[in-house]
Amino acid sequence: KVVCSKDASPPGGIQSPCRLLTDMAHPPTTRQRSAPAVLPEWPAVDDAAVSSAMAKRQLLSFDFDPTALPSDVLCHLAMAMFVSAGLPEGVGQDSVRRLILAVRASMPDNSYHNFFHVIDVLQTTNALATASGVMARLDSWERFALLSAAFCHDMDKMGVSEEFLSKAGDSTHGGYKDLVFRDPLQEKHHALRAFGIMADRDIRTLDGVSSAKYYQFRSSVSKIILATDMNRHSSYSARLQDPAVVEMDKQLAMEL
Repeated sequence: KVVCSKDASPPGGIQSPCRLLTDMAHPPTTRQRSAPAVLPEWPAVDDAAVSSAMAKRQLLSFDFDPTALPSDVLCHLAMAMFVSAGLPEGVGQDSVRRLILAVRASMPDNSYHNFFHVIDVLQTTNALATASGVMARLDSWERFALLSAAFCHDMDKMGVSEEFLSKAGDSTHGGYKDLVFRDPLQEKHHALRAFGIMADRDIRTLDGVSSAKYYQFRSSVSKIILATDMNRHSSYSARLQDPAVVEMDKQLAMEL
């Protein structure tokens, strides 16, 4: 049980870390609502705007600027990246569209950790993995895992530091600390929120997937999201010094 004070929220209207601690104890299931209560329709946009971005190969460019485009167009470009990577068997385009809309609706409206940042990271990951040759080495499930992790890596971002959450956790959850902080709290929360949305009864991204494939996919996505913790930067940089290891280990290549 997590006991949290009503006054535990940081200043500025940011969500309380207690929600994160509670999510650790009770991961979302299909019986719970993780996606927005009302999911909007897939946006209708001017095909020319999408075609222009595609024609200029912007999705594989390191000069792509998501803030120059409306979010409706960005939804279509996100879908184009997932489709171009090749959706794995059991994952339909409609469910990916619902995932994109749910993530857009779930991202906070702030100056950085917003939907434009999500698209920026998705596109940069897509471009970097393609240019480096990593994408060509992956199968369809691994490519979907890599792009899904990039797309969901900051789900429900609070905008506070890991140190703040650690101090808040020390005063709110007692003996629960060892379990919560085995991995970085925020990144673990992002991963849980991602799969909560995928499993939501109105999203159902992975409904047609076997249990074995689901857990393999979930493990891969979670490890990639956890790798975004900046405290791991030095460790990953050191492992890059041995290209042979990266060449052999596809999961490590995705995390990098």
